[in-house]
Amino acid sequence: MKKHLIYLLMVLPLVTASCSDDDDPVDVTLRLNQTQLSYDSQGVWEGVNTNNTFSIQNIVFSHEGETGPWGLVWNGFTPARVSDTSVQADWLSHQFQIMTGGGLSGVGTPYIVGFWDTQENETTPASERSCRIVYQDSPNASPRPFRPLSVYVQNTAYAYYTMTEGNPFANKFTPKDYLALHAHGIHADGTEATATFYLAHDGEIVKDWTLMDLSSLGEVTELYFTMNGSDSGQWGLNTPSYFALDCLSVRFKL
Repeated sequence: MKKHLIYLLMVLPLVTASCSDDDDPVDVTLRLNQTQLSYDSQGVWEGVNTNNTFSIQNIVFSHEGETGPWGLVWNGFTPARVSDTSVQADWLSHQFQIMTGGGLSGVGTPYIVGFWDTQENETTPASERSCRIVYQDSPNASPRPFRPLSVYVQNTAYAYYTMTEGNPFANKFTPKDYLALHAHGIHADGTEATATFYLAHDGEIVKDWTLMDLSSLGEVTELYFTMNGSDSGQWGLNTPSYFALDCLSVRFKL
């Protein structure tokens, strides 16, 4: 699939700090329940089968998708608000389900599901990363610097039950297994910094919203996420490469 960056301007989210002039930094927490997005009857963003990105307060989230002969194929980020928390026989048909049944605002409230492309490697350019976030003033503008502060994350239900029960394609986890989520910040000079959060480690598998500190990344021009884990093979990660996030907090200048 070709990657397209289509800018969708949404309602402004909650601004957690005010500024006295345009040069002062502003801290913003992105809240989907204050953003006008359309969802289908299953609680999934209606743009899931398009190559449209979505944005909140000029923070643009990558997304590409299409419906083909074998159903929905997508990667990147997708908003959802699925409240069902039951165990499913066909997890691919319920891949947007999370353990808490909603975002930080409660059951049935929206959150974002990330699906990382396991075919990425260290040579993949940042502009082609599947789970990419940038700050843009307008659709065709160059990314502007911003400072990621934190984000709440958890496992999706598909990943969680794969790790706790296993399936024909992935192993049930032991206390020695792990699943890691990495946030990469690209600086203006091209250098990178990385922050890591373990979605599963030492026998613990995350099923609640948990804060991931991003402040060590510093000021970045791009932010992207990757994953790795102990259950990997010839084709990369066997564990489903999903994660969920909510309430991304960033600092930038207006």
